[in-house]
Amino acid sequence: MKIATCGIAALVLTAGLASAQTVIDNGQFGVNISSIGGANGSDIYAQSFVVPTDNRLIQFGMWLQGGGQDAPAVRIDLWGNDANNQADENNVLVSGTVHQGNLDNLTRIDTFTSIDLVPGNTYWIVINGLIDQTSGGVYASTWDGGTNTIASGHMDWSNDLGNTWSGGIDNGDFGVYASFVPVPTPGTAGLLALGGLAAMRRRR
Repeated sequence: MKIATCGIAALVLTAGLASAQTVIDNGQFGVNISSIGGANGSDIYAQSFVVPTDNRLIQFGMWLQGGGQDAPAVRIDLWGNDANNQADENNVLVSGTVHQGNLDNLTRIDTFTSIDLVPGNTYWIVINGLIDQTSGGVYASTWDGGTNTIASGHMDWSNDLGNTWSGGIDNGDFGVYASFVPVPTPGTAGLLALGGLAAMRRRR
């Protein structure tokens, strides 16, 4: 009976962890930012965010459209924050999904991961065009029109490999997506493990 009880408790906790999440999603805007990637576009488009209490990042993305016949390769990364409160090209935390190809419609390119970030700290979701600076095409993306939809967030871009930054647009954010889940506490993790062992014993 005790074994069965532990197994049920573990399943309930697992369901709770799976359903609880914090999501940043402000990408419901039109195509209004152009010239990303390739030989003729900006090298880096970056949007900062502050990590919520639920601090395990499991998915993040940015929006692309276009690319053209000679579409460049770009990568959706997670970068750290530097001492000047800018995206740190020397601190790539997640080298993300690479996309290369023409997109007729605005499409979110997602990177899936599992990384524990520091609650309250600033990080950047980045369209990294540094990986292809020879292709002739460029992408477009989206921003919120200056409504400042991401609390404590900041949009920025660089045309010179991240050596200098534009400063972005006042009160504006790029369209990004980020999904977070709680990090299990040590006690919860132990209970989940116990429940799993109990379930294995029952099957035998």
